[in-house]
Amino acid sequence: MVTKKTIDSIYKQYNRPPASTDELNIGLLFDYAMENHGIVIDENDLFIGSVEPNSPFSVLPLDHIHEILEFENYIAIVLANSIVFLNKNNSDVNVHIRMESPSVWSRLKSTLVG
Repeated sequence: MVTKKTIDSIYKQYNRPPASTDELNIGLLFDYAMENHGIVIDENDLFIGSVEPNSPFSVLPLDHIHEILEFENYIAIVLANSIVFLNKNNSDVNVHIRMESPSVWSRLKSTLVG
């Protein structure tokens, strides 16, 4: 099971993309997600067929991917501010979007203005 603590740790550990897309563990996608998710990769993009075509997560530029990780039931595609979880056993897709906490300055400003 992927917990909030695990997700926070992933964002912290993989806060930058690798120097080259060759360093990504793309083999995990072919081993576990190709069949259920219709994965297609060209020289610049990763296409996920199980995601609605009008979703911003249906096509991911390879140079925006920070890491590809394996969990018990999921393959995680880590981006700067989101993680796409592809189920290994079916075509389910879950997306975690990182929501930044408001800064002290913005909280103070909203208190004084609002």
